Amino acid sequence: MPASPRISPWIWSRPVDRNTLLWTLVVFFGASIMFGAIGNATADEGAGVRLAAQLGAGLLLVGAIVIVYRRRR
Repeated sequence: MPASPRISPWIWSRPVDRNTLLWTLVVFFGASIMFGAIGNATADEGAGVRLAAQLGAGLLLVGAIVIVYRRRR
C-alpha cells in the first residue's frame, strides 16, 4: 500500500507567474546566443575589443528591457 504524500509545513513559496518565467528564459538564452555571436565575430580582435563589444550589447539589452517594462506598466 503506497504511503500518502505529506506536505511539509516548512516549505512554502509563492506561485510563479508563467509569463515572467518564460520571458526570463527567452532573454537568458537570447543573450547567450548574442554574446556567442559577438565572440565569434570578434575572434581576431583583442580581448579588450571583445569585452567592450559584449558590454555595449549587454547595456543595450538591459536598456531595451527597461524601456519595454516601463511602457507596459
